[in-house]
Amino acid sequence: MEQIKPKKLIVKSTTPLIKADPEKLTSRMYELMFGNYPYAKPLFKNAPKNQPQVLARSIVGYAEKIDNLSALEAVLDKIAAKHVKTSILPDHYSWVGDSLLRAIKDTLGDAATEEVMVAWEEAYWFLANVLIERERKLYQAALTDERKKIVKDTAPLLKEKGEAVTTRMYEIMFSNYPDAKALFTNASNNQNQILVSSIIAYAENIDNLDALEQAIEKIAKHHVDTDIKTIHYPWVIESLLQAMKDVLADAVTDAVADAWFAAYWILADILMKREKELYAAA
Repeated sequence: MEQIKPKKLIVKSTTPLIKADPEKLTSRMYELMFGNYPYAKPLFKNAPKNQPQVLARSIVGYAEKIDNLSALEAVLDKIAAKHVKTSILPDHYSWVGDSLLRAIKDTLGDAATEEVMVAWEEAYWFLANVLIERERKLYQAALTDERKKIVKDTAPLLKEKGEAVTTRMYEIMFSNYPDAKALFTNASNNQNQILVSSIIAYAENIDNLDALEQAIEKIAKHHVDTDIKTIHYPWVIESLLQAMKDVLADAVTDAVADAWFAAYWILADILMKREKELYAAA
């Protein structure tokens, strides 16, 4: 009877077939992902021109060292930090995984047996979960006491110009993400004022979120009622930061932008978790 190969060995043994033309694999992966998951494309708008080559090297490097992942520690830290900077979330990994595995199957051809594909799928999700956990810690650690103070210090400025910021935010978001407009079909006429009040309250209570518990619950329920999903959260922070820069100009330094980015993802994490519970209950 033929001995069953360990899955790590299967991945490693098929690596030379991928290494022969790794860019073929990643080009096919992006083609599939952008075709099947169009919301993924904006996440790569600031990617370097050689992104397919970079990813190809990463995939081959992972496969070759799959039985010695300690050798990839520095690389994984770098990837996780980059993912956080571009608002990559756990839900995005299924898009990549689906596209990558299909591309691997296309690339390997007849060599892509069921055994091989199961091995690659397990290898992908093992690495994905490692990165997801590292990124979760990075998102959580980003909101330092110094950044909390910066956010709090911007509250008076938002009281003065907050409505102009949110008006601009919606302009940017609806322009860059037209599908977002449908999520606000039944929004109240004073949606701008409501959002401004929420942003200011968050800034003022950034070091005491317990005071916002009822407000957060109300927002989470409203999000579920209007079908807000995890994938929508990156749209908001991108649009909000750009709007703050456009309206508040020089007041939004890199430090201010970084502080608000960190603060946003702390609140987003709370909301996403609660909304997941509400969706499940529904």
